[in-house]
Amino acid sequence: MARRKRPATPVLVLLAGLVLIAGGAVGTLLLTSGGEGNSGGGSNVSGNVKEPTPASTSGLAGGPEPTVSLPASKYTPLLEEMPPEMEVNTSDTFTMNISTFAASYWFDTNARGEELSKQWRIIDGYQVYFDPIGRAAQVAQGGYYAAVEVYLFESPAGAKLAYDYLEDRMKARTGSQPAQARPLANQSAAFRFDGPTIGTTDIPSVYHRVIFRRGNAVVAVQTFGAKPYMSTDQARELAVLVDRKLLGEAPAVEPTPIPTPAIGVIGN
Repeated sequence: MARRKRPATPVLVLLAGLVLIAGGAVGTLLLTSGGEGNSGGGSNVSGNVKEPTPASTSGLAGGPEPTVSLPASKYTPLLEEMPPEMEVNTSDTFTMNISTFAASYWFDTNARGEELSKQWRIIDGYQVYFDPIGRAAQVAQGGYYAAVEVYLFESPAGAKLAYDYLEDRMKARTGSQPAQARPLANQSAAFRFDGPTIGTTDIPSVYHRVIFRRGNAVVAVQTFGAKPYMSTDQARELAVLVDRKLLGEAPAVEPTPIPTPAIGVIGN
């Protein structure tokens, strides 16, 4: 893709879709394009295992619509803010670029991704992945994987367009179901997706995702864990932490830098 510079605020590249290591240890985060649907839920998932009832009620529903400052990375959770026995997956933690955003689960084609990134006026993006240190064994006992994406736009209006688009994509995803979660921020929604059994056990897994918009920021949080232990609570509490940083109610600190490729920009 040709890269051009322009004098105005650059539209930075964004996210490459959430994918965690698949196989015996964990499942893949199923974030592919809406409507097509990969395998991952289905026949090996027991219908007898119930998820805990969501109980998360913290955080502010509604309220201010700020235009927060860059970088997006400072609003993501730090490792010390996560549950014990977790580590950062450095290979999947990075600042976004236009190629990864256009090729992500958000869009059916790269061309569509580039078109909408200009329309929405994306200015920054960052994703961070957290893995349980014990992998499948820890997940089988209540641990979980988590991924957090933060996108910043030039204005709340652009963020609203992006949020509405993402919510529609999540609703259209084959196998995606609405999930119970208390509203958060200016707009929010929650979804769940049944996963395969955990490693060599017969314990079914589940993905939960909470998305929200606060001012000019759009945030997506996803968790993967064992169904008997997981509800939307884990994803929602991480979302609340990010929202508090966006509101200035919690310290917004940039994480330790991780080397990333040069960021390209695109014109109007």
